[in-house]
Amino acid sequence: MRKIIFEHITLACHCRTLEKWAMRIFQLHWMAWAFFTLFFSVHAETSPSPGKGFRLCRVENITSSIQPNIDASRYGLNRLLDGILPKNGWRSTWTAWYQVDPVITFDLGRECRVGAIRLFFQAMARDDELKSVEVAVSKEGQEFHLFNEYGEIVTSVETGTWVELNLQSVRARYFQLKPHFQGWGHQWGEVEFWELQGK
Repeated sequence: MRKIIFEHITLACHCRTLEKWAMRIFQLHWMAWAFFTLFFSVHAETSPSPGKGFRLCRVENITSSIQPNIDASRYGLNRLLDGILPKNGWRSTWTAWYQVDPVITFDLGRECRVGAIRLFFQAMARDDELKSVEVAVSKEGQEFHLFNEYGEIVTSVETGTWVELNLQSVRARYFQLKPHFQGWGHQWGEVEFWELQGK
């Protein structure tokens, strides 16, 4: 009887050891899955190339006539150039202007032939909240000339959306974006300038 009890206890202890190893392996697999899920959820939504012959243009500096007025110290202008997209809904990492229309100036560092500007934004109060976006350009950064105004932008509320502003081919170093809101204001996540390759 003692021998049977001893063997039973030994076997039970052995099972507990196996259970610990199995739990540890499960935890490691879960952590790996969580890491890759988080990584790809952050990076998978970046804007695809507009097509053959385009390359993403680097932005050297960004300024605004009105600084973001909600959590600006944490979610400032540089968030628009970090390549990381906010999640849907409030708050995430959206760069926000509440009830104001800023004029945002981008310095590309050199003269580029830009074919498209991509803006990742989120409407908050209504699906047509981003009423329009004016694009102005300059070669020296002092005097800006209005190139075009883009409107009829409709999307789902509280859903991050890419909108493309087609410039065809505009050669300049400085670009200004002036959005107009109707509703809550502006929540932006990323701005991309796509340069045409070649001459």
